[in-house]
Amino acid sequence: MSTLARYKTNYTVIIYHLCTMGYTRTGLMVIALTVEGITLALAFLLSWYFDIPLLPLSGNVLRDVLTGTAGAVPPFVLLIFCLSKYAAGIPVLGSLRKTMLSDVKAVFANTRFADLVIISILAGLAEELLFRGVLQIRFGIIIASAVFGLAHFITPSYAFIALIMGFYIGGFFYFSGSLLAVVYLHFIYDLAALTYLEYFTRDLCANHKRPEV
Repeated sequence: MSTLARYKTNYTVIIYHLCTMGYTRTGLMVIALTVEGITLALAFLLSWYFDIPLLPLSGNVLRDVLTGTAGAVPPFVLLIFCLSKYAAGIPVLGSLRKTMLSDVKAVFANTRFADLVIISILAGLAEELLFRGVLQIRFGIIIASAVFGLAHFITPSYAFIALIMGFYIGGFFYFSGSLLAVVYLHFIYDLAALTYLEYFTRDLCANHKRPEV
């Protein structure tokens, strides 16, 4: 076997294993519960330290649920475009599309819909209490959004989009004045995004078959 052929074979093996990597269902749920549990505990700890009340989340539950649901629509529509073939050649969006359809999709490959619901609820509640309920109130929207972007660093493009999303949710919180509204926005967006990604998109790794070595 020539050096070039050996290189191509090794590359194919690497790509195949990267694409087929994934968490077990139990493993992913343990990670989600741990990470979001720590995030929630940190939110309450910092809220106590800075004397920032987090409860009650809402003064009008129905209004905030409806507002949060409506607020999740624009970023979800943008996500659908980002995952489409039309975004493949656009800087930043093309890189984000590749990350979502390979790396992120692979992480949730073994989950069921109920798992996505639980993960989305945990993320919406824990992250919004920390980033909007504490950090934005204490340090402002710029710092809170920057930390939010860094906390979601998978690739530079993914972190950049998370930064933009942080500003969007932060602005929504500023104008709505309700933590429940942004918690629900985050929950609905995550659930819709993960459901669409998992069940309605084609995996970029699907073209990579098990290599013959």
